[in-house]
Amino acid sequence: MIRIFDVLISFTAIIILLPVFLIIAIVILVKDGRPVFYAQSRSGRYFENFSIYKFRTMVQNTDDRTGLTQGTDDSRITTVGSVLRKTKLDELPQLLNVLIGNMSVVGSRPQVPFYTNKFRDYYEKILVKKPGILSPAAIKFSDEDEILAQVDNPVKYYEEVLVPIKCEMDIALVEKFGIGSYFSVILAYIKKVFSKDN
Repeated sequence: MIRIFDVLISFTAIIILLPVFLIIAIVILVKDGRPVFYAQSRSGRYFENFSIYKFRTMVQNTDDRTGLTQGTDDSRITTVGSVLRKTKLDELPQLLNVLIGNMSVVGSRPQVPFYTNKFRDYYEKILVKKPGILSPAAIKFSDEDEILAQVDNPVKYYEEVLVPIKCEMDIALVEKFGIGSYFSVILAYIKKVFSKDN
């Protein structure tokens, strides 16, 4: 049942947002050149790796093994990329991942293999379900780049503080996952978008 909703939502969103896709692609092409899209290996259900799609927000040939930026002031982030990351528009191509079937609209944010291996005890409980675009943890920490920009050691803070908190939230989502929680997370995201305090 959830797969049906994933297909309906992702296909409809892609059709509606196609003009936005084209505008972003043209801006990236004009300002930063090719490639427009960025693909990176992430851990999917049962640790099966897949390529996640995003609009490119960083300079080319960047060592992005951990998938972690050093906050909003990361010199690897392009000017256009900074805007895309702040507005989360760089994530739009992940609708293709949902349509393909290696992601869901709702689920834990897909993590790079570096971290799913490093925190395997957590992810063995999380990756019994597909990763997704939206989750309670993703909504709560939608300003993660800004948080990391305010600490002295972003990597240490991410690994010692953010990862455990987000993983516990993801485990809670997995344990109660169903149609009810699926739409509850979507509604929470919509509320966040239209909230004055977002």
